[in-house]
Amino acid sequence: MNKKTFVGLTLLSLLLIAPLKMEASAFKFRIFGGGIYLQGGDLNSGLQGWTDYWKAYRNLQGYTQQTGSFNPVHFGLNVGGDVILQLSPHWGLGVGTEYIMATKSSVFAFQSLTKQINWNILGKVQAVPAKLSVFYFMPVKDSLTIVIHAGAGYYSAKTRLESLTDVDPNMEYIIDASAQGTGFHGGLGLELKLSTGVHFFIEGVGRYASLSGFKGKTSITGDGSWDGKLYYWEATKSFIDNYGYIDLLVSPPTVPSVNFVREAKIDFSGLSLRAGIVVIL
Repeated sequence: MNKKTFVGLTLLSLLLIAPLKMEASAFKFRIFGGGIYLQGGDLNSGLQGWTDYWKAYRNLQGYTQQTGSFNPVHFGLNVGGDVILQLSPHWGLGVGTEYIMATKSSVFAFQSLTKQINWNILGKVQAVPAKLSVFYFMPVKDSLTIVIHAGAGYYSAKTRLESLTDVDPNMEYIIDASAQGTGFHGGLGLELKLSTGVHFFIEGVGRYASLSGFKGKTSITGDGSWDGKLYYWEATKSFIDNYGYIDLLVSPPTVPSVNFVREAKIDFSGLSLRAGIVVIL
């Protein structure tokens, strides 16, 4: 589903349900915030491969005393909002958007008999989905309602990978790339009536959104930059067994040591726990 198709379906849905409005119909505005756990996909597998490769390579160079371990990108922030058209006491149709962000850095030190190398790596992902959702409201008491919702979204996503070392302070290896794609979501929550027009809610949301086709730029301070596509592959070297790797290249690698290669997939699939306020008009 491309962006134009998603927007078209959203507008069509709103036009089709407009005649069904009843006197009890109302607009609800939801705003929320909370935390998210996401899978990360090839971002984490590739950064783990960076770690495995450079640890083995530095050990081969005589940097046998090594500290630090890889920290995967999993936990982050999830904020957003929805506008819901209440079609009946139990059903609603909503459009909305969110901001999803997760980042994590890892710090390493490699020590030889005469020298120490410090190395930092960072992974970051961001996504802004435009969503269409169906809501089902199941009252439990006068002031308490169970809310179930599900739908699809069109995601605009970005990722950043950094590799910084003090071997050459003028060298910074930074990858910035972006992609778009479709994802799906579903949630279950409780909505508590605070007053006639204001409710409080808490909910858990599951998401499936694994995106590929990331394009962008690699920048190396003092050594230029290039455009390309983000790839993931597995390879072997004489000093290390099979390891994963992620990089932005003009074309996929074809060297004999590469076992297979594909467009990198950044996986935003995961769980969110969030709370917010509903304003009813």
